[in-house]
Amino acid sequence: MSSSPPSKLALAAMFLAVAIYGGQFVSVRWGLQSGLSAYDMAALRFIFAGAVMLPFFVRAGIGNCAGLGWGKGIALVLTGGVPLTVLSNVGLIFAPAAHASAIQPGMVAVTATVLAYLGMRVRLPFWAAVGFAIVLSGLAAIAVAGSTGREGGMTILGDALFVVCGLGWGTFTWLCGRWQVPSVTGAAVVSVLSAVAFLPFYFLLLDPGLAQVPWPIIAFHGINQGILNVAIGLLMWTYGARTLGIALAARFPPMIPVLGTLIGIPALGEVPSPLAALGVAGIVVGLLVATLAGTGRR
Repeated sequence: MSSSPPSKLALAAMFLAVAIYGGQFVSVRWGLQSGLSAYDMAALRFIFAGAVMLPFFVRAGIGNCAGLGWGKGIALVLTGGVPLTVLSNVGLIFAPAAHASAIQPGMVAVTATVLAYLGMRVRLPFWAAVGFAIVLSGLAAIAVAGSTGREGGMTILGDALFVVCGLGWGTFTWLCGRWQVPSVTGAAVVSVLSAVAFLPFYFLLLDPGLAQVPWPIIAFHGINQGILNVAIGLLMWTYGARTLGIALAARFPPMIPVLGTLIGIPALGEVPSPLAALGVAGIVVGLLVATLAGTGRR
């Protein structure tokens, strides 16, 4: 029985990772509509992710925060852990999943790339700058669409929270690259430290609502948020990018907003307004232009 060549397996891995990341905002919004709070969703994420990643954290060394040092570990939690997870969940109370799946990846790409070029003191390539200008134009279109109130009176607040989260996760991405943090190590540090910091506070002070929700919903969101997104999605993305190379792997992130929007239509009944759809399309095109421009350089 012949096995698939590595390139086909890597392509399958990247498509699976994109599907996982494209659907995460839809699943969170559905959970919020099912009776879970933003804090409940964050707790489920870090209960499951913390349990899965704890062995990796312990093996890498508790005393020195998995080899990173506690200063770097805390910085990664603040820019990529529970504070931004809660903010993103709150944003999904007010704004559609399509907005989150477009705004956050767009801001992550812009923030991480600009910080990287500033850190190297190298001018941003012309076509990358053009791509990011298109991304920002798409963000502006979504913001204007949100301000009209057609998709909810507080949509603009949710969009603003997504921008903040994108800035934070973009900084986290840049820090991981600057400090050469292995993917599994970064996920272990963020998951375990977020669980340790947040879960006692959640259970003691935030009126947990997990007991009021049927256990199949709890299991679904815990597995989806804590295992699929943190562990499986990360491993699939890392394997795919390493096998295919950056030039090909860079073409996959623009698919995340597309999938997030498409999944949200049947799953949540959220059809974007024409202006919001134009904004999502602008972000996708801008990301594609910027990533293709970036992969043309070392």
